[in-house]
Amino acid sequence: MAAIRPRDLLSVGLLARLGGTPGAGALGAMDADVSRTINRDISKLAAAGYLNVALPPEFGGLGCTLRQAACGQRRLARHAPRTAMAVSAHLYWTGAAADAYRAGDESVRWILLEAARGALFAAGHGEPGSDLKFADPHSRCEPAGEMGYRFRTRGVLSGVTPAWDWMAVHGITGGRRPDAVLAFAGRGARCTPAFRVARVLPAGAPSDVFTTSAITWGNSIIASVQYSHARRTFNDAVVALDRRHDAAHGAHPLDQWPVAEAGLRLDTMKAKIAEITHPWPLIPEPGLDLGGQRLISLYTMRHEVADGAAHVHRLIDQMNAEPAVAAL
Repeated sequence: MAAIRPRDLLSVGLLARLGGTPGAGALGAMDADVSRTINRDISKLAAAGYLNVALPPEFGGLGCTLRQAACGQRRLARHAPRTAMAVSAHLYWTGAAADAYRAGDESVRWILLEAARGALFAAGHGEPGSDLKFADPHSRCEPAGEMGYRFRTRGVLSGVTPAWDWMAVHGITGGRRPDAVLAFAGRGARCTPAFRVARVLPAGAPSDVFTTSAITWGNSIIASVQYSHARRTFNDAVVALDRRHDAAHGAHPLDQWPVAEAGLRLDTMKAKIAEITHPWPLIPEPGLDLGGQRLISLYTMRHEVADGAAHVHRLIDQMNAEPAVAAL
């Protein structure tokens, strides 16, 4: 495990300089002002070395584990949740590439090299509100020349990272035996070639280190951001309720059942994430099988965290709207 953890790079001073506003709206929602704020935040994180935490040391990174990366994202999301969501894709693509590289797969080494020189990775099909969509299963593509593909699905280059150098796009080919295509579209003069095909595999459960790691890192890191955002919003609501309490007017608002239920939900969400992130090896075995129960457990965690976060926000609204609910 990395001696310096990702969260160690997020000093109190750095976090104070970020422009995120915890508890303000949906994580994916953004306008021009929010986009500019996120871009400024990303520049500060890059200067601190945070965007390279998943890179192996020989590429200038910390070589952190998935557990450490998820922990760092929780700390970041408590202060700047939209920024944390915006850099999540970069962390999970570089984390997956690092896993593959350590397992002896050189095919995505270029991702590590690009990240080391400062390129930012994003994920397509990431329209705001698509909480459970790591890769769009309805996205379609077709071969277009030697090792090239044409993606026709609307929104293929949309995401929650305002400025990016490489955008991951996913699509399924047609035919009786469809393939799942994962490619990266680049923009800017330094992104050459501007289109790189990373994987073409039979559609279905992933079967190689890079894709299994990408799915595991991706769902775990995004879930960590959603959990942390919900936790911070809950903590702020509890503080506000405590300040409004008047001992002369009935039971303490923190004794209400929505507070207890929200707390239990949050504890369950954190435990579910740990079940995935803590045992994930620094060097996954080649051919690691993510199918079957492992894949079910991963998607169960992802769904329970997304659903749990939404429910916690509803409970917070109820806490604020009905401060006189009967005490437990």
